[in-house]
Amino acid sequence: MYFSPREEITLTSPWINAAGSLGYAPAGSWSVPMPQGAFVTNPISLRPRTPAEDRTLIEYSGGYLLHTGVANPGLNEAIKRYASRWARATLPVWIHLLADSPENVRQMVQALEELDGVAAIVLGIPPHIHGEQALSLVAAASGERPLVVEAPLTAAGDGWIGRLAGLGVSAVCLSAPRGALPDEDGRVTGGHLTGPGLFPQVLSALRSARRSRLPVIAAAGVYSKAHGEVLLKSGAWAVALDGVLWRGWEE
Repeated sequence: MYFSPREEITLTSPWINAAGSLGYAPAGSWSVPMPQGAFVTNPISLRPRTPAEDRTLIEYSGGYLLHTGVANPGLNEAIKRYASRWARATLPVWIHLLADSPENVRQMVQALEELDGVAAIVLGIPPHIHGEQALSLVAAASGERPLVVEAPLTAAGDGWIGRLAGLGVSAVCLSAPRGALPDEDGRVTGGHLTGPGLFPQVLSALRSARRSRLPVIAAAGVYSKAHGEVLLKSGAWAVALDGVLWRGWEE
């Protein structure tokens, strides 16, 4: 096993998938040559969410912008559909939760406490939440499972990130930032950015987040094995892959 420096959470390899890239439960081998260290579910909210009416994918020179509305069946339905697969999985399964209020976070974490096969909880902090408000969400996620806090890489240097170690957090994950682009009709759409053009920002954010004294998972800009290895050599505990799982490595 591949242990974090804090030893509450383990991986079988430092290469994992990013939330939103492979569905809600492991379904077989993935598309890159390295062993997968854990399976991270698509983001799950307390209540069901429907797709955004204006969902879109816009390509640009450095990657793409994806706007979906984060549709998902809601936690209760996800448990009904996938809990048995989580329990049978050969990989550690990390359940990604969408944070919106401390009350909802607390309810979701409690619902997962007694389930077999849940190796860790990933708490996704929305990009508009930071500071004390973000810390209140993290505190509400306290429980028996190891906790990974996911925040946009643009938040890596924020002061509240440095306070996570005191709240029992096991690791920090730097996720895709948000941006905006015009679509083919000229309408400006906001969404998550990812692609190889983000790699310089990911590397810089890693250096900032390491000051938190927590293991750091780097994501959002890794489209080649070489870039992933640079992040690992630069101190990342793990690398989370997203769009590269759909389109393959860049040479």
